[in-house]
Amino acid sequence: MAGSLLLSLMGMVGTLIGSSLTAFITSRSERAKQRALEQQEERQSRRQERLQELDLRLEQHRWRREHRKLIYQEFAEKSQLARIAALDHHRSCLPGTPEAGNAEEIRLRGRTTYRDALMTSYAVELQGPEEVAAQANACLTSLRDLLNCAEDHEARSRSRALNQEDLALMDEEISARFDDAQRCLQLFIRAGRVALDRPTPPI
Repeated sequence: MAGSLLLSLMGMVGTLIGSSLTAFITSRSERAKQRALEQQEERQSRRQERLQELDLRLEQHRWRREHRKLIYQEFAEKSQLARIAALDHHRSCLPGTPEAGNAEEIRLRGRTTYRDALMTSYAVELQGPEEVAAQANACLTSLRDLLNCAEDHEARSRSRALNQEDLALMDEEISARFDDAQRCLQLFIRAGRVALDRPTPPI
């Protein structure tokens, strides 16, 4: 009788221990699953943040590229206008040319177009990069030399009658500066193209 009671009691204790152990193991397993789920959600959240940041950087890069492109184009166009206007200024100093009849208007146009190119160069300098800004400054220097040459020819034509030797020398001087301005503009365009083709910096 006592033995049966002891065995029954031991069975109950064993059952209780087994149930407690099962509950403990189950609880640990659930906590491990919960931690794994939280870690997975955290990884997904970080990945989503990185993707959103990349999208934002790509959008900023596209916007800045288009903005730079418009500024570079504007500077190139204004530089070309200033280059042609300076050549017209030179021609207006020569006797018998069509431009000679509108010398005052052409002189004003030469100075105005140079000033427009100068003002646009400030936007190029702000946008950068450094190598493009440097080429824009070289363009301005060349345009200034070209305009100075045309103004010098105007002063020369007013001071005396020009002979064939004068005309040949003036043509040589203006042609050299006109070609140099074109060379500088081509270098600016090349530097701008390289800057626009530059890929987005990695995160």
